Amino acid sequence: MDLIALTTRAHRAAGATIAGIGADDWDRSTPCAEWTVRDIVKHLIEGHDSRTAQATGRPVKRRPSADDDLAKSYEASSAEFLAAFDAGALEKTFDFGSFGPLPGKNALAVLFVDTLTHDWDLNTALGREHRWDDELAEAALKVASRYPDVTPVRGPGGAFDHAVEAPPDAGPGARLIALLGRSVQPTPRR
Repeated sequence: MDLIALTTRAHRAAGATIAGIGADDWDRSTPCAEWTVRDIVKHLIEGHDSRTAQATGRPVKRRPSADDDLAKSYEASSAEFLAAFDAGALEKTFDFGSFGPLPGKNALAVLFVDTLTHDWDLNTALGREHRWDDELAEAALKVASRYPDVTPVRGPGGAFDHAVEAPPDAGPGARLIALLGRSVQPTPRR
């Protein structure tokens, strides 16, 4: 599994979604409990910048965070993150807060799943049909299936909720979303 290539594709998909967010969309609720569209985009930017700093040894960048600047901030943070994650970064150890230290390859895998999942969250919140790239979804499902069902990974206050059942005919994207505790049914338009 070429995590760098997969993550690059996930970042591009999320970037396209974020570029299409309208001025009235930032306060929409998302399937990611208690987070708005704005919160998810800021989370992605902060995650990129934090891991880029760890990969390069440079200080964490502070980016413009006004709604008008978030799409540009996402693109810049994503580009810098992808540039920082070369083969050398995969050999480093990354601080993942309550998850503890993670080897670079594992850190990148978690961030890949996070980006792909939040792209679905954003599309769902925006009332758009999310078109899964099955190769990305299968790879993310493989990674996420190894997440333990313990705090701080799952449950109240965890990064993900407990898994829910996916429909029997669900494709890899829907199975991924269900595994991460999100309802496979789309959020209705507001």
